[in-house]
Amino acid sequence: MVKRSVIAAVVAIIVIIAIVGAVAWYLTAVPPAPTPTPTPTPTPTPTPTPVPESLIVVSFANLPYLDPHVAHDESGRAYIHNVYDTLLSMEYGEDGTVRIIPWLAKERPTVSEDGLIWTFRLREGVKFHHTGRELTAEDVAFSVMRMVTMPEGMGYLLVPWIDLKKTRVVDKYTIEIGLKKPCGVFEYLASYIYVVDSEEVKKNIRSPGPYGEWQDFGKGWLMEGHKDVGSGPYMLVEYVPGSHVMLAKNKDWWGKFAPHAPDKVKLVAITDPVPTQTLMSKRELDISTVWLPPETYAALAEIKGVDVAKLNYYGMYFLMMNSRKPPLDDVHVRKALFYLFDYKTFLEIMPQHKEAKGIVPSNMIGAIPFPEPVEFNIEKAREELQKSKYWGELDKYEITLTWRAEVPGEDRVGLLLATAAEQAGLKIRVVKLPWLKVVEAMTKPDTPNHIEPMWITSDYPEAISMIYLRWHSSSHGTVNQNEWFELPELDAKIEEALGTLDEKERLSKTADLQEYIFYLYPSIFAGDYVGFKAYQSHYIDWPSAKKGFVGVFGWDVEYWKMNVYLDKKAELLK
Repeated sequence: MVKRSVIAAVVAIIVIIAIVGAVAWYLTAVPPAPTPTPTPTPTPTPTPTPVPESLIVVSFANLPYLDPHVAHDESGRAYIHNVYDTLLSMEYGEDGTVRIIPWLAKERPTVSEDGLIWTFRLREGVKFHHTGRELTAEDVAFSVMRMVTMPEGMGYLLVPWIDLKKTRVVDKYTIEIGLKKPCGVFEYLASYIYVVDSEEVKKNIRSPGPYGEWQDFGKGWLMEGHKDVGSGPYMLVEYVPGSHVMLAKNKDWWGKFAPHAPDKVKLVAITDPVPTQTLMSKRELDISTVWLPPETYAALAEIKGVDVAKLNYYGMYFLMMNSRKPPLDDVHVRKALFYLFDYKTFLEIMPQHKEAKGIVPSNMIGAIPFPEPVEFNIEKAREELQKSKYWGELDKYEITLTWRAEVPGEDRVGLLLATAAEQAGLKIRVVKLPWLKVVEAMTKPDTPNHIEPMWITSDYPEAISMIYLRWHSSSHGTVNQNEWFELPELDAKIEEALGTLDEKERLSKTADLQEYIFYLYPSIFAGDYVGFKAYQSHYIDWPSAKKGFVGVFGWDVEYWKMNVYLDKKAELLK
């Protein structure tokens, strides 16, 4: 019994030793199971907050013509200046100076010794908005030909000079533009050669049309606003006739935008003072039209965050006298009217002007002062009338002066002159006419209008620009001239100055012309034009407004140079 117990104990010990050994072997021979790594919880990727698009709303007297070779008024000039590129451009300094700069051309042109061939070398890689096709010299040649062949819009500047037979494409990026005769101001004119996508225009030509083999030249399609054919900083994205034109930033533009340039620009036509004030106070209109009464600008300036910009265009307010209609065919009667105009009171009732100092705006290159004082003097007016061939029978003649129904307050100018004239024995009847009737009346010299008040603005900064526009016979029948002089000598002097390549010599001839024209007493030079535009200065940085813009009508709104700050706008909307 004892023996069995001993044996059982020994067996138990052996079993325990075996188990312990097995466990020891397992622990040393088999590596421990790895500690499980916890699965990380994925961090959600934040959804980027969409950046709101910036939009500015800009008002004009009317919606623009959408064909770049037809547009010519303020809204049209502003539209094409932002949507289309030109060979050269004009850059204005804060001191009012201007310089020619390359644009589509990568450098200023070279000119042949005889001044008849101008060679432009183009930037490479410029793309048209909607086709993405590269702009080439072929497009420039087509654009020049289209402007001269039509010719409408700004094409009138090129027609006297361009020789299409001498204009040729040298290679993909080089074009030679031929002239009929030397032109000392051709670089300025090249800043109006708006280049179009020639292939797109050709695809959309319709028949019939007035342009010979080119039928309608694509004008109908372009005017309908389906899309633009430009390469500029903004592109047409929507046109609703009678409502608005919408532009969007061209993100592929070769040029440089301001850091916060507006993403979209909406062009509208609002000239009524009441809606203008309402929309600006609600921040639904950002820049007003220039065609508002003075008292409206004063009211707009009272709105928080709104300022009124003063824009010094190359413009003047003329009272143009028809030299073919008695009694204004007598120079002494015209000179008498010089003395019968109250210049000081004019500046008070029409504050968007400043004193005229010469026959062209004083901010133009080459402008000179009046050769003799211009003053309001009824006694001197009577003395001039006594020298006229009509003295003693002036009561037989009634002088008509028109004013435009669309320009509130302009009648005050006519009444100002009529009141003074009556004291000197002249009868002036002030007549209200719609703008289209004014235009129609000015097409012929025998219309009933003796005196036509008109704002005229020049296309480039030299004084010869205004002189050519106003007094060359090629302007007969347009709104730019009502004098109807037939003076071959005057035409010859103007053409000689324009054709002079040397700037110093050209400006000397321009000075002589100003004196010659002054003594014709062609117009009453009422005042240099200063355009007013109210704008949302709290959240729009508008360089032209800040520096007191001096320049071309319509070029004050270069949208790519503006900055729009939406956070500042939000402050005003709280």
